[in-house]
Amino acid sequence: MKKIIASLVVIAPALASAQAITDVNSLTYKLTNIGNTIIEILIAFAVLYIIFNVVKYIMAAEDPEKRKALGGAVLWGIVGLFVILSIWGLVNILSNTFRTNTNAPIQNFPTLNYPPQVP
Repeated sequence: MKKIIASLVVIAPALASAQAITDVNSLTYKLTNIGNTIIEILIAFAVLYIIFNVVKYIMAAEDPEKRKALGGAVLWGIVGLFVILSIWGLVNILSNTFRTNTNAPIQNFPTLNYPPQVP
């Protein structure tokens, strides 16, 4: 157990990208990236849930009670996917309305003067 905790402590800065939050734009950038990742994972789970229940619905052709329950599960999966996409759209509308900067900061790379100029 101690080895797991120690390895998590060592890996934590890499997971957090080790970037300092210096202003509101960097905070919104970080939160937007985390939110987008969570939403993408939820969308993937919702689609897999729908597909899984559709396959089970097709396989339960003989049992009307089971088909009814699985039909409800497919319907709730579609409703859940709609809610997830609606929330994602609402967040995008709000971020565009308040003009928050969600783009990655552009770092200036040093230039190399070649051939070297002799003074």
